[in-house]
Amino acid sequence: MDRYLLPQLLLNKPNSYSDALMQHPRFENDNFKPAAVLVPLVKRASGLHLILTQRASHLRHHPNQISFPGGKVEPSDLSLIHTAIRETNEEIGILPSQIKPLVKLNTIPTISGYKVTPIVALIDENYTTAIDYGEVSSTFEAPLTHLFNPKNTTKHKVFNKKHTYELIFIPFEKKLIWGVTAEIIHSMNYIST
Repeated sequence: MDRYLLPQLLLNKPNSYSDALMQHPRFENDNFKPAAVLVPLVKRASGLHLILTQRASHLRHHPNQISFPGGKVEPSDLSLIHTAIRETNEEIGILPSQIKPLVKLNTIPTISGYKVTPIVALIDENYTTAIDYGEVSSTFEAPLTHLFNPKNTTKHKVFNKKHTYELIFIPFEKKLIWGVTAEIIHSMNYIST
């Protein structure tokens, strides 16, 4: 592991999520369901990479969207960390023994009614996946150097249900990372790669 990563994660406050998104009228309601996502980092020769998923095309909510593995808290979950690890194992098959949680980031509300807690974790370099195609169509790795580079980030105003707000978009290869996933990545760009 990069010897500077853990101290940076623990000692530095993440950047805030965008004000425009946080001011969406949906967030005036405090009736949110708890959820957690894993922000899985893996060390490669070229530096740290994030493991991301592409959601299945048949899903009712967010089909084909790039996301982190994760989901809603189940009654049997012991903690938000447990939720993120369980969901990662269910969705993409990474074994819990290959996941080393590092830190929780700020919780972010979603327009779909969840309060999502991102859990940053280091993943064993030799991990393998076993994708649940009912939820995920594929996984891929993207280097932090690309994701954190401001030249690769754009912001666009979006009109949704009588409200305009700004969304972050991060293109990578032939994929487009946006929404809550891009917000979480953008909030982490204080980490030097």
